[in-house]
Amino acid sequence: MLLPATDLAALGTDAQVAGTVCMWTAVLLRLPHALGSRQQRELWLACLAAAAATTLDLDGVGDFVDRNSGSAHSVDLVRNVCGLISAFALLELVHSLAAGSRSRTLLRWLRVTACCVVVGAVALDTLHSPHGRHLILEGPSPTPSPPYWLLIIGTHLIANTLCLAVCVRRGRRSGNRSLTAALLLLGSGTAMAGVFWLGALSQLLGSAWSVPIQPFALALHGLLVAAALTVPTTRAARRALTDLGHLWRIWPLWRDLVEVCPQVLLAPRRSRLMEALWPQGPRRLLLYRKLMEIRDAILVLDQYATPELHSRARAFADTVSDGVPAHPYDGDTRAAAPPAEEHSAAVLAAVLKGARAAHLTGGEPRRDTPPIAPIGADTLADETTFLLTVARIYRSAPTSVHPHTPVPEEAPR
Repeated sequence: MLLPATDLAALGTDAQVAGTVCMWTAVLLRLPHALGSRQQRELWLACLAAAAATTLDLDGVGDFVDRNSGSAHSVDLVRNVCGLISAFALLELVHSLAAGSRSRTLLRWLRVTACCVVVGAVALDTLHSPHGRHLILEGPSPTPSPPYWLLIIGTHLIANTLCLAVCVRRGRRSGNRSLTAALLLLGSGTAMAGVFWLGALSQLLGSAWSVPIQPFALALHGLLVAAALTVPTTRAARRALTDLGHLWRIWPLWRDLVEVCPQVLLAPRRSRLMEALWPQGPRRLLLYRKLMEIRDAILVLDQYATPELHSRARAFADTVSDGVPAHPYDGDTRAAAPPAEEHSAAVLAAVLKGARAAHLTGGEPRRDTPPIAPIGADTLADETTFLLTVARIYRSAPTSVHPHTPVPEEAPR
C-alpha cells in the first residue's frame, strides 16, 4: 500500500535527519584520529562538509534561519559551497587511493580547480537577479540560473562516479577485510549521493519523478558514509571487547600463577573488575601484559616440574584426548580427540597446577628438571588462543598431579 504524499515526505525528512545525525556522530568520533593519516583526513573532511551541507538542506534549519535572519538565500549558498568542498575532498581521496603520492602536479591542479569552481558558483549566484531560496522546480525557471546548477550538479556527479569506481576497484583487490568494508561502504554512500544529484539533473530538465526519493537518497548517503568513516572505530571497539573477554577468561590462571610468583608482576595486583574498568596503563596493552606475566611465571615454575609430574600430566592429557572427563566433577566430555595443540595445552595446564602446588607445599626448586611444556604459538594471537585453552583446562586439572618430594642428594663416597 502506497503512503500518501504528505506521509512520504515526512518519512523522508525523518530519514534525512537520521542520516545527518549519523554523519555528525561519525565526524566527532573520528576527529581525534583524522590528523594521523592523509586518507583518513581527506575522508573526514569530505564527511564534515557533507554533514554541514545535509544539515543546511533540512527544512527545519532553513526555516529557522529564514525566520530569525531573513537570509535563507545565504543558507542555500553556503550549503552548496559545503557540498562542493565535500565533492573535491572526495576527489582528493580518489587521487590518493588511485595514485598515492606519485602525482603532486595533479593534486595541485585539483585544488586550483576546486577554488575556481567555488568562486564560479558564488559568482553565478551573485550575477543572478536578486532572489531568495535556491530552487530548481518552483517558478518559471531555476533559481539561480541553469549554469549555476549545471556547475553544481556536474561537479558532484563527476566526483561521485570517480569515487564509486575507485572504491569498488580497490575494495575488490584489497586483502584487508576492514579496508574492503570501508571502501565498499564509501562507494555505496557516494552512489546514493549520485542518485540525489541525478534527480536534481532530471528536475533541471523538467521532470519531477525524483522529488519523493531524494531525501531517502541523502539519508542512505549519510548512513553509509558515516559507517565507512567509523569502520576503524568499530574495529577498535570490537578488538577491545575481545581482549576484555580474553582477559576475563584467562584471569584465574594468571591469578594462581602470580600468587606463587609475585616477582613476575609488572604492576600491583588488583581485582579483575577494577583491572577491566580502570587498567593500570594503556588498555590495549593490558592483555599483553598478563600474557607476559604468565610466561614469566611459567619460567619460574619450571624448576618444580619433575619427570614424575610431566608423566602424570601427559597421562591426564591423554584422558582428555580420549574423551574422558577432565575431572570427575567436570561434565565436559569430548567425543573426539582434540588437536595436538589442545593436548599440549592439557599437559601444560596439569604441569602448572602440580608445580604451583609443589611451590605452595614447600618443595625445593631443582636444576635438573625437564623443560616445561612449550607454548605452541608463533604469533600473539596464537599464543593468546593457546593460553586460553590452558586456562580452560587448568580449572579441571586434577589436584593429584602435584607436589613432588625433593630428591635427597647422594652421599659423597
